[in-house]
Amino acid sequence: MNRLKRKKTINISGVLSVYLALMIAVMIPIILTMIEGARISALRTKIGCAADLAMDSALAEYNRELLKQYDLLFIDTAYDSGMGSLDNTREHMLDYLSYNIDPGKDNFLMGGADFLRLECDGLEFTGVSRATDDDGAVFRYMALSYMLEKYGLAYAEDVKDMAEKSESSGLYDGDIESEESDAQQELDDYEFEAPQVDDGNGGKMDDPDWSEPEKADPAGKVNNLRGGGILSLVCEQEISSESVDADIYASHRDLVAGDGMYEEWDDREGIMYEVLFNEYIMEKAGNYLNEKPGSRLKYEVEYIYAGKDSDDANLGTVVNRILLIRGAVNTIYFFGDGELQAESNELAAALAAASMSPELEPIYLALIDAAWIYAESASDIRVLMTGGKLPVIMSPGDWRLSLEGALDATEDMIESSVDDGSGKDMPDDPANMEVGYEGYLRLLLYTVSRENRVGRMMDVVEMDVRMVPGYEAFRLDECIAAATIQFTFKSDYGYEFFVERNMRYM
Repeated sequence: MNRLKRKKTINISGVLSVYLALMIAVMIPIILTMIEGARISALRTKIGCAADLAMDSALAEYNRELLKQYDLLFIDTAYDSGMGSLDNTREHMLDYLSYNIDPGKDNFLMGGADFLRLECDGLEFTGVSRATDDDGAVFRYMALSYMLEKYGLAYAEDVKDMAEKSESSGLYDGDIESEESDAQQELDDYEFEAPQVDDGNGGKMDDPDWSEPEKADPAGKVNNLRGGGILSLVCEQEISSESVDADIYASHRDLVAGDGMYEEWDDREGIMYEVLFNEYIMEKAGNYLNEKPGSRLKYEVEYIYAGKDSDDANLGTVVNRILLIRGAVNTIYFFGDGELQAESNELAAALAAASMSPELEPIYLALIDAAWIYAESASDIRVLMTGGKLPVIMSPGDWRLSLEGALDATEDMIESSVDDGSGKDMPDDPANMEVGYEGYLRLLLYTVSRENRVGRMMDVVEMDVRMVPGYEAFRLDECIAAATIQFTFKSDYGYEFFVERNMRYM
């Protein structure tokens, strides 16, 4: 009996040994498969992390001057080297990838085993959004992103209302310069007809004793002021003579082309976005009353409006345009004020009577009206250029110059007309439409095409960044805000991976 029990036990032990041998033969491939699966999973995880870290590192190398001066985030592919290229960014990212894949490679640890043996085999940019793409659409998008983050879209509502009301009021349609000049020309060209007398032969001839009456010149002093130039009349501080070669800046030169707007960005169309971009210009660019320290041109907003190569030319264009707007404002008010018209009619009749030429009365009247409005408008500009504010739409009592003061105008009298501080220390308030020089710049920017506003603002950015030592060759078309990148990775264990990622600001 004991022998039988012992034999049965021996048989069970043999079965277990065979079972374990068979199980090991089955388990080894399973274990190896699991190890290989873990390797593949680890490879994919490490590739994803390494690629994301490399892109984040590249985005962190934004141009510091663009952020400092303009609150814009762009990768400058020149990296302060003077020559921009995507190859520079590629090399930077490959360096980051190499470190992220093997952060301990420089530690010289002996005996360590690399479970992944991974390396980056290639990195290609399959699409980039350059700042200047699509006529500066990428630049505009980034500027609007800053404004939306800081203020929100409602910030532009008041300015939009003011611009729309000014446009609907016809303030952009007047031309007081031409009206005054045409009225003067009509008077200068007028020829008196000599009275006819009997020539003794039954015919008529010009009276030999007749002499042509002398014409009055009611607008003579106003014309003298006009001839001296509006800037010398209305500008108190010295006018900058800085100039640039516009051909070397973004809106004029041939640009390196990218692939346009990043597909996930919205277009940000509509008047509110246009006004918000104008507010970005007003915040970041200098102007006559608020020059930006260290800028290439002193009157940058004026450049964005006029597009001339010099400060004085840009300022002159702006001031003359504001003069026309004020001329329209004053014309509307003048012909709605019976007392002002009565004074003008009375003087025109007196001048016609004095020259015994009643036919000249309507010509005198047109010239007196235009000269008075022009003098009032020049006085208005003087208010604006000295920091004062004026109503966009005039109300009773806003007219300042008397008829005598207007027609006898001198530069000193134009200056004295603003000594009462009319409109000063008032905020830009669309409710009562009181605005200063910068308010009128906003109205003028509203009339400039998007292409010109964006293009010239990019010019200003390049001008100012190039003023900083080390950035003399800075170009916005070498700056990128978004990119699509294809990575190729390989492992010594026989695996190859292709990964596509998008990196972008905002």
